Amino acid sequence: MVAALLPVAAYAQTTSPPAGVAVNDYARVISISSTTVQLSTTTGFTANSRALIVQMKGASVTRTDSAAHGDVTAYNSAGRFEYVKILSVAGSSVTLETAPAVAFNTAGSVQMLTVPVFDGGTLVQNVVPQPWNGQTGGVVAFDVTGTLTLDANIDATGRGFLGGARASTTPFDSCASDQFNYTGSVQAGTGNKGEGIVPNAASHAARRGHNGNGGGGGNITDAGGGGGGNIGAGGLGGRELDLCDDDGAFGGLGGQTLDYSPNNRLFMGGGGGSGSEVEQAATGGSRAGGGLIFLRVGQLVGGGGQLIADGLSAFADNANGSDGGGAGGAIAVSVISGLSGSPVFRVAGGDGGDEANTQFAHGTGGGGGGGAIRLFGATCVAITPVLNGGAAGTSVLGNDVGDPNWGAIAGGPGNCQGNFSELGQASPVDPARLNVVKSSSVYTANGTSTGFSIPVEDMIYTIVVQNVGGGPAGEDSVFVIDQLPAQLTFFNGDIDDGGPDNFPGSDPVAFIDNGSGLSFDYARDVAFSNQPGMPISFASCTYEPATGYDPAVTYICINPKGIFATPAPTSEFTVALRAKIN
Repeated sequence: MVAALLPVAAYAQTTSPPAGVAVNDYARVISISSTTVQLSTTTGFTANSRALIVQMKGASVTRTDSAAHGDVTAYNSAGRFEYVKILSVAGSSVTLETAPAVAFNTAGSVQMLTVPVFDGGTLVQNVVPQPWNGQTGGVVAFDVTGTLTLDANIDATGRGFLGGARASTTPFDSCASDQFNYTGSVQAGTGNKGEGIVPNAASHAARRGHNGNGGGGGNITDAGGGGGGNIGAGGLGGRELDLCDDDGAFGGLGGQTLDYSPNNRLFMGGGGGSGSEVEQAATGGSRAGGGLIFLRVGQLVGGGGQLIADGLSAFADNANGSDGGGAGGAIAVSVISGLSGSPVFRVAGGDGGDEANTQFAHGTGGGGGGGAIRLFGATCVAITPVLNGGAAGTSVLGNDVGDPNWGAIAGGPGNCQGNFSELGQASPVDPARLNVVKSSSVYTANGTSTGFSIPVEDMIYTIVVQNVGGGPAGEDSVFVIDQLPAQLTFFNGDIDDGGPDNFPGSDPVAFIDNGSGLSFDYARDVAFSNQPGMPISFASCTYEPATGYDPAVTYICINPKGIFATPAPTSEFTVALRAKIN
């Protein structure tokens, strides 16, 4: 039973999203044609890397002005996702290894995000997704091939679907006549629907009908907004101003519960609806739902950190309808070798806004519904899940007449389930392993050399770089920094000046390919440093050697271009340079 998994401890709700570092880059998917995906930007996307495609919206709903308004009639591809491998990047497009199996509909807010792959270690800094902006963000995803210990949070609180726009200012209108409307465009004083898995529609942005899992807005006068929904339904918003109230329920409908039964979808939490009448004295607040967390890890160890995708709570108000809370988001975790330490996973709904007026009772906010936790390779008893829906707002005067929530309802609980095989398991996306072998030989120079490694003789210094792993290295990722031995002085001239001509061309550094698949251009791919410490990047190798023997050269920096091929059976390259023995 889900109820048995609910923790006894109480947790405070929050009204603002968390701070932390973002590890993902995001782009809107414009089109998908077989293996070609056109993006709004390719910044951050690289060849031979992993990415995640997620369809954020796209559900079909009823649009009649009735109590059924906003009910989902078909999910289509909303909530579907797929991990993909990028083979190459060109312009605004990426080419995938295989075409996506999911039939994504790019009219439904489809995004692609990078998925970094880490070896393992201890998480010591909070990780957050970029805020959801209506097209991208709201999702954090990364893979860990080894063991991850949680000493900090992965936190998508309030990064999900946005709360309804705050009602605009309007004077008290002696009780309006829109109490029975479920939908319409934004007008002065109307409460507005929270965002959900439904594509935005300006003609259906306001009034009390829900928006799929987005909470409905409170109707005039001063009814409260409905809570956002996820797997737990959002709570109904509170009644309108007591001067106008006839015991009717005119608060925003809570966002509806979403169907996870195919076990292959994940949804962000719906945004809370706004209360009606005027802009809130407390400036409203975000009331956004929780975002999405995708984590695939070899082994997960609980420390002091948590995985969190809570919805945000609404601020209190004292003169108007209060807002509904955002719904909890979704957390999906796959482990290979187990999960220990009972880490806390939170997908709680945000609380509805309280109403503190001591003269007239105004609408209170509905609570946000709880979200979803999905596991693969572990069971729900291995974690400490926090699944509760948000509390309904309270009213000072409502409490005096025996209705402390003034008609508002708490959000429903979320749930936790295992066997989420759709997530798959972590594996190295770039399993290359490089081996470096260095050697030297006396340069004979047309037979004039003594043949011995003694001072004043020249040497040919070679570096062989081999890929001995099980797959290719990432595009342009091979960066070799070699410290020139102190007893050698680099020769900046034709490497085999004076003969014999063993290396093609006349550059100081030669490149010999042996199945690496890499390209090499001396002017582009070789640089030098004269600093005592090792350069941290190719760009920091900025020294221009003098012609001839230059004792100032301390490091050789080499960055050939392309993808270092998988051994089949050999994948290696050699660079050679000439130096004099001091």
